[in-house]
Amino acid sequence: MTIENEYLRVEIKQLGGEMISLFNKTTNTEMLWQGDPQFWNGQAPILFPTIGNLKNNTYIHNGEKYKLGRHGFARRSNEWLIEKVSNSEITATLAASKTSLEVYPFQFVLEVTYSLNEKRVIVNHKVINLGKEPLPFSIGGHTAYNILADGTKHEDYFLSFVETETDKRYFLNNKGLITGETETVLNKTNQLKITETLFDKDALIFKHLKSKRIGLHGPKGQLLEVSFEDFPFIGIWSAPKAPFVCIEPWIGHADTIESTQNLFDKEGSVSLEASKGFEASYSITIT
Repeated sequence: MTIENEYLRVEIKQLGGEMISLFNKTTNTEMLWQGDPQFWNGQAPILFPTIGNLKNNTYIHNGEKYKLGRHGFARRSNEWLIEKVSNSEITATLAASKTSLEVYPFQFVLEVTYSLNEKRVIVNHKVINLGKEPLPFSIGGHTAYNILADGTKHEDYFLSFVETETDKRYFLNNKGLITGETETVLNKTNQLKITETLFDKDALIFKHLKSKRIGLHGPKGQLLEVSFEDFPFIGIWSAPKAPFVCIEPWIGHADTIESTQNLFDKEGSVSLEASKGFEASYSITIT
């Protein structure tokens, strides 16, 4: 399903409720990675109700063990309902079902609305707790943007931060768990150069960025900017040597190696009271 205006054309698919095209009409350029499985078959999955890996791919609730794979189940669900609200707005809705209750025993509705405002697409996430107990969840984006156009190389691209940053990345082990090992990768700078080897040790996970806007730049200038005021954590990722980079606003992140496997204990996760709602949005502005 498609929405568009003078500047942008955005397409959403029913599987996963995710964006599959972000087309810059001014430059006649597809900004979104198109899912070539040689590198990564994703594009812009919605991460819910977990982000990253759980310890042993398992969590415990009320004494019961539940299996849940990386990034939760929403991104692979075919139970999304897609509604075109107007020429500039689409809402994708996922509700608790027999299938979801087997891996996540909570009553919820998740609404993700994509809205166009001139050169910006706003991605708003709304979670409603329909149950009688608190609802634990993490939520975030995993949007991949094209780079390496017209024979350029990785080093021709960089990320910019609106604040001067000194921050460290948190490393993941081979099971996708945060180990506690860190490395300073931003040292009194507002730029991060993209290189072929930057993601050799998986994603860069940042917990303490001051900036709430990150720009993606190529050899001809800034391509786009991601604004994420509502999201405390950021993941930056690509497959090795791939022609894309992901800028991922997160509420929550992967389990640590010391995880209690209780979703309510996870750093940054939300515990939403019964009958309450929660909203968070980020935006992508093309330039």
